[in-house]
Amino acid sequence: GAGKSTLINTLLPNARAETQEISQALNSGKHTTTSSLWYWLDDSRTSAVIDSPGFQEFGMHHIPPTELARWMPDIARHMNDCRFHNCTHRQEPGCAVQAAVARGEISPIRLSLYTALYEELSQPRW
Repeated sequence: GAGKSTLINTLLPNARAETQEISQALNSGKHTTTSSLWYWLDDSRTSAVIDSPGFQEFGMHHIPPTELARWMPDIARHMNDCRFHNCTHRQEPGCAVQAAVARGEISPIRLSLYTALYEELSQPRW
């Protein structure tokens, strides 16, 4: 898989969700989880996460790259202040998102994630 059980073990060390090594042949995780399990995240049992089998990657290809910023609230908050209405928030002058990063209002890591996702969504899918 995608590493869901590994993530649960990181969040909840006592969970002991079964995991396997990454497949060298596929450079991908191996499907290990065979049933859905519920894990409480807190002692008050108000938050939980479910580890379930069934998917290896999360696709966002239904989102056009030009709409991506709207799905990221911290970036969307600034996008209407850009000089150009079709700003991609990557290199255009007058980009309010870039300015917000410079002021510390948006994490540079978030902008890097946005840029990587934008590039991925811009690739043709056959």
